Amino acid sequence: MDYSRYHSLSCERQDTVLIVALNRPEALNAIHAELHTELSHIFADIAQDQETHVVVLTGKGRAFSAGGDITWFQDLTPPQLDTLFTEARKIILDLLEVQQPILAAVHGPATGLGATLALFSDVIFAADNARIGDPHVRVGVVAGDGGAVIWPWLVGAARAKEFLLTGDLLTAVEAERIGLINRVVPAEQLMARP
Repeated sequence: MDYSRYHSLSCERQDTVLIVALNRPEALNAIHAELHTELSHIFADIAQDQETHVVVLTGKGRAFSAGGDITWFQDLTPPQLDTLFTEARKIILDLLEVQQPILAAVHGPATGLGATLALFSDVIFAADNARIGDPHVRVGVVAGDGGAVIWPWLVGAARAKEFLLTGDLLTAVEAERIGLINRVVPAEQLMARP
């Protein structure tokens, strides 16, 4: 599989492991139009990739992903919104269709769609500096990007409602304690762990 067409995603092969990193470190890997479109294609490509046996999903720089890029949303027109919703649905459905295990390696903030991408992964490792949450409510919208589905599935309805209605972020330790993620590791060991 040729991943050279991706620019806002970095794809690096290590034997049969494919490391896919959100690649906007200067913006804490906030998801803008190009990155959103690339996310809507990458998982379908991975599903067809016979050389990849395991995927590690992470972010470049200081963050896994700070979620959606607010400046991008402010300029969306109605036709662009239609594209956004079509891509958003495809991202989650394609991620769920990937047969190879996806390991999330989360560090720094993982919020909104960033949190959702991590939480829909098969196994979630978080650095001890990670903070995870879905703050959609803080900008006046309901939890989007699959958050309203995955949070209750992982931690139960009562806890999910608490975090989705407040937008509060959890530390990695608290996320592990409530069963939202699998393991917390020292930040310097995160990429060695998966």
